Formats: sequence, C-alpha cells, structure tokens
Amino acid sequence: MLHPRAADTPAGAAEEHAECPICFEPLNQHQVGVLVDDTGRRISQHLFNYQAACLWAEEHHETTRACPVTRARFSRVVRLPDLLSDPHHWFQMVDLDGDGKLSRREVVEVLKAQLPVDVGLLEAVAMDPQSEMWRRWDPDGSGFIDEHELLAPNGLIWYVQDVCRESGHSRAIPSIRDKKAEWFAFWDEDHSQSLEKEEIVRALVHTFQLGKDYVKLQSLKGTIDAIWPMFDADGSGSIEMCEFLGAEGLANTIIATMDFA
Repeated sequence: MLHPRAADTPAGAAEEHAECPICFEPLNQHQVGVLVDDTGRRISQHLFNYQAACLWAEEHHETTRACPVTRARFSRVVRLPDLLSDPHHWFQMVDLDGDGKLSRREVVEVLKAQLPVDVGLLEAVAMDPQSEMWRRWDPDGSGFIDEHELLAPNGLIWYVQDVCRESGHSRAIPSIRDKKAEWFAFWDEDHSQSLEKEEIVRALVHTFQLGKDYVKLQSLKGTIDAIWPMFDADGSGSIEMCEFLGAEGLANTIIATMDFA
C-alpha cells in the first residue's frame, strides 16, 4: 500500500537508493512519474512512483500543489516515457532545462529510476570524469549527450537495450489496436522509422502469441504476403511509420484482415 504522507521524511536517503521520495518503493519496479507545470515542463529533477505522486496530488488542491521535496508548485503528474519505445519524448522529458542536451546527472538519475542496474555503477559514471562508459555515450567529449548521440551505435540507447536484455526485464507489448505508434516504435529496434516485412511478421507473432499455433502462423504470413505490395509500392521491403499509421494504413488493414487481432 502506498502512503503519500511518507514524503514528510527527507528525500535524500530515498534518492540515494533510487527509491520514490513519497512511498520509498524502488523506482525501477514501477511506472516513474514527474511533476510538471501548466506548460508541461518539469518543475524539479526529482522522480517519483507515478501512482504515489498521483495520490499526493489528489490530497492537495490544484492551487496549492507543491513538490514534496522542493516545495516548488506543480500542475500535474505525468509518466516518464520509456527510452526504448519513445526516445524522442524521453529525451525531451529528461532534458530538465530544455537546452537540447543531457548532463551526466540528468542521465544518471533517470537511468537509476528506470533500469534494474547497480546504482553504484551509475553513480561512478556521474562522478568520474574519465568514465569509459560516459565516453561511449558522449563520443564528442562535450560533457553532454545530444539526441543524435543518444541513438548512435554504442550510444546510451544501446546500453539500455543490453541492460534490459541481460536482466530479463521485458516490457509489455503495446496494443496494435489502441497504441499503434507505440507498437511500431516498440518493434523498431534500430529506430529507423521503418519496419521490414520480416520484422512485421515477427512482431505480430509475438503480439498475438502465435509461435505455437502453426495454422494461424502460416495464415499470418500469407496475409502479410498478400497485402504487403499495397503498402511497399517502391519494393524496398520496408514500411515507413506514416504508411503504417494512416487511416488506410497497414495497421488498420492488419486489424481488419486478421480475425485474431
């Protein structure tokens, strides 16, 4: 059970252990929330258990809501995006001062909150100016990570993918019916904004758990083979996100065609 009033306790120890300053639950085991103002900008660097922060907000009138750590006024609680499925909005939300680049501390605090990793290892990245890991993420040596570096080979996003893979930390697959863009981004592992036919088939097999149903698996492959030329007009073998998301795009065609979607 969450106890919002626990935030009256100083937040230092909680943050040191990557716990929520409100409920003291490990942040990486739950959805992470941040506090924003009326414009959607974060009002402080602090991170919270999303549910606990919502309960905290509900206990206070909207005109008197204040961060339980800094007492800075905030308007609402929003979820911190997932780096792998939504890197652009993740970058924007982590970029606390809106300068288009991420500092070591901005990066490390969010990674501690979202990943099942050794907190001490990430603190070393933040504190050691010669950190080998940071040099891989910041190849130009500027001391900051821009959005291009975030997505670059061997960059930060690749590290996060490795951590999730090695820890067995699996993310829920977004609904292809209700969250088409998130579904596409989930399977666009190289962030190319496109998916090849084989990637689409693989994604659908996992989404609908067809790996053990040979008949439906073959039906799926046949369906994709039949409709693919309608969307891959240039014969490139891949589908762009806009071709997937359109009103008459591949996503809606798949949903309408496949009776198990």
